[in-house]
Amino acid sequence: MTTRAEIAAKLDDFAYQKKHFGGFLMNKRAKVSHALWTSAADKGVTELTILTTRDYGDDNIYDVAAFTLDGTVPADVVAALAPKAEQLADAANLREHGYTYDSFEPWDGGGSIWISKKPEFRNLSVQEQGVYVIPIQRLAGDGEPHWLGWVRKDGQLSIAIVYNP
Repeated sequence: MTTRAEIAAKLDDFAYQKKHFGGFLMNKRAKVSHALWTSAADKGVTELTILTTRDYGDDNIYDVAAFTLDGTVPADVVAALAPKAEQLADAANLREHGYTYDSFEPWDGGGSIWISKKPEFRNLSVQEQGVYVIPIQRLAGDGEPHWLGWVRKDGQLSIAIVYNP
């Protein structure tokens, strides 16, 4: 099994980020993501805990996941969050709210992506305990997301899902 340190080392390599976070416009997304990762002192890799999953048959899978920066989400917090995530996934229509986090981006949207305008999922977070909640959209063939890279720079937490460590 791949370790957090091994994944962090891979994120140091621009070729790895280019392959996984590439994007259009001459790999601009990977360049920005790599620059953020390599310039930050406060960064790491952690595990995602899937709280609920939906498959609407559209070749995408939608998850609500929780994470902490320093390890796994405590079982009691998962037990409290999972029913809330289940309910919100149906009430808010998770299909309209999933996000890919396919390069390092502000976990809360940073005022520029949809989650900053629709805080329902973000509000499930228990920040005083260091637990963050995100809705995820992934392709059906990608497999369940397990790893997440994070960077904190200038007070902003940015995250990226690492599907193929």
